[in-house]
Amino acid sequence: MKIIKKIKARLHPSKIKTKILQFTLKGNDVECICCGGKFLTFLPAGIVKRANARCPKCGALERHRTIWMFFKNETNLFSSKLDVLNVAPERLFYKKLNSIKNISYTSIDLQPESYDYGNKTTAMDLTDLKFEEKSFDVIICNHVLEHIPNDAKAMSEMFRVLRQDGWAVINVPVNNNSDTTIEDVTINDPIKQLELYGQPDHVRVYGKDYVTRLENAGFKVKVIPYTKAFTHNERFKFGFKLEENIYLCTK
Repeated sequence: MKIIKKIKARLHPSKIKTKILQFTLKGNDVECICCGGKFLTFLPAGIVKRANARCPKCGALERHRTIWMFFKNETNLFSSKLDVLNVAPERLFYKKLNSIKNISYTSIDLQPESYDYGNKTTAMDLTDLKFEEKSFDVIICNHVLEHIPNDAKAMSEMFRVLRQDGWAVINVPVNNNSDTTIEDVTINDPIKQLELYGQPDHVRVYGKDYVTRLENAGFKVKVIPYTKAFTHNERFKFGFKLEENIYLCTK
């Protein structure tokens, strides 16, 4: 039965399409830091299509490649013995982080059964974490808080379970042209949310005051304009956005 399931999975139309795209776009102009794939270009992605965005092989977007490059070059994620909490993990990160031998990996999601995470993701509300204080060396929370109505409680819970010498990357989409966050807790209409926030499942668009919100939870925040350190050609090669900050949070 397992063999039959594997054969069916490989013959699924989406899998076949992916293989065709990988073959058609094979080249050396762009390189995915997440999977090592090399292509003529990345695929467009997004409700408003962005060019050179999605990896044809692993599906990584600009934000995934940026954060993975940061992890590899700027952190101890691959070298130290660490307890890591991954909030609502992207499938790509779930698979890769589970394979790193030096870390003890914990992943949570409000509704893990809705995603193809595997059997290691625990159903848990980020605003009510069932962990003791100072349980984790590292927290990864990537593009999650814009979905959570009570983001202040979620931030304070992450602060509570982070160890004193630990670090967290808590990234969200931020409109750097706005000083303040746009939100209205009374809106519960996907069409209106799409109009106001850019996605039907977002509850706000963060402005530059996002840092203040993290600080109010207790974090010390370092905003790292990581992709600006790369040349224009390097940003194209690795599929980075120019404005893709890393929000590095410590106690």
